[in-house]
Amino acid sequence: MNCALCDEVITNPLCPCCLHEEVRQWLLEEGHERLAAALDAITSSLVKGGQTRCLMCSGPMGVCAYCYTRDVLELVRHDKRLLERNIEYFNFDLGHLGWEREARAYLDE
Repeated sequence: MNCALCDEVITNPLCPCCLHEEVRQWLLEEGHERLAAALDAITSSLVKGGQTRCLMCSGPMGVCAYCYTRDVLELVRHDKRLLERNIEYFNFDLGHLGWEREARAYLDE
């Protein structure tokens, strides 16, 4: 099954809902309740059924982990400390050629 956003094959089948739980918990631990609430809206807009099954919850998924974490990156981009930790904890840019490269360029500004 391909991702509904990037049309690439989903190779890391972790659904946005399962990733959401991890990212949300991290944001709350960092003291960013407002960002955690904004994450809820992002996640609900990306939850799409699909033929691929999530490895954690076995639910259907149609958006890949890369696209989901790219949207999380946009959420935390304004805070360089959060951006660095986001890259460290939730990096599904396995080739390091997509959003990670852009994020690291932003950190170097």
